[in-house]
Amino acid sequence: MDWRSMKPDTLSFAPLQIIFNEGEESNGIYLIQEGVVEIFRVREGTEINLGTLKQNDVLGTLTVLSKEPRTASARATVKCTVLFFQSDGLKNSFKEIPVWSQAVIKDAIGRVKHVNELLIESKLNEKKLLRNVGSSHHHSAQLAYLLASLVRKGAILNDSQVSIYPTKDFVTCAELILMKKYTYLEQIFKAFNECGLVKEIDDKKYGKILFKPSPGLLEEFAVYSLNIAKKGSITFLPQKFYPWMSAVARISKKNNSQEKFKRSDLAILIQTELGREDGEFLVSELIQHEVLSEKDNFVTFTTSKLQKTVVFESLSRILKDIVP
Repeated sequence: MDWRSMKPDTLSFAPLQIIFNEGEESNGIYLIQEGVVEIFRVREGTEINLGTLKQNDVLGTLTVLSKEPRTASARATVKCTVLFFQSDGLKNSFKEIPVWSQAVIKDAIGRVKHVNELLIESKLNEKKLLRNVGSSHHHSAQLAYLLASLVRKGAILNDSQVSIYPTKDFVTCAELILMKKYTYLEQIFKAFNECGLVKEIDDKKYGKILFKPSPGLLEEFAVYSLNIAKKGSITFLPQKFYPWMSAVARISKKNNSQEKFKRSDLAILIQTELGREDGEFLVSELIQHEVLSEKDNFVTFTTSKLQKTVVFESLSRILKDIVP
């Protein structure tokens, strides 16, 4: 039986009128006679367009042969006329085709659903990225890259023939390059200093200069900050962990950069370093959050990773409150 030979209902929809909503019971399919229909979903408060259908296209096919609710919403973009075919008649027609054809059709429908899910995820991520391109995390990444470039190429020799990195007019140059307000970029640069990403000191002859800057660290932070901008959010460690992690890094430095300790010894060292009496508890907390790792009653860590985590997370917390 040809489903087109069935007796459909003729329906009309005004511009922007909803034809059906995602989640509603699937009771048939629609053959567009005239007009254009938009298929969309709403995820995380964002409307995601899955495509448009026009004359002679059919909508509602993905769920018509199953008991699943509608997987997307349909809306007329202009005045539309459609033919509506009831599900019951379609299912009877479907049963008349060969079993292998039924299997192929069902498989194809499943694949289309999967592709739609991938498309939704991709478009949602794209919208998140666009939404965060203008964020302070995005701009801090740009500023960090500029600063890394200054460190790599902008060094000058002072009277003692030591390379120094003057920061005079740096924010002004960044203002011209990034086309953002000076005061806004100045806040970000100040945060870089406050959190230890860079250290700015006074030089009698050259004014403000960077003290032993690391372009690699700046570039790593830029990547980190861009990832936050793309995701829109990130899970930070509890702030109370930062002084504990810094203490572990100092302990390593005091012990010839040792990064493996017997658990009980590290607990005592942390107690001494922080002037506390709960070193074992602190070690347990750091292990539980995978800041430290334990094997055979020995605790290991990477000092540089601890330091970067403290700096990057502390800085990112501040950046969240800086408004472009």
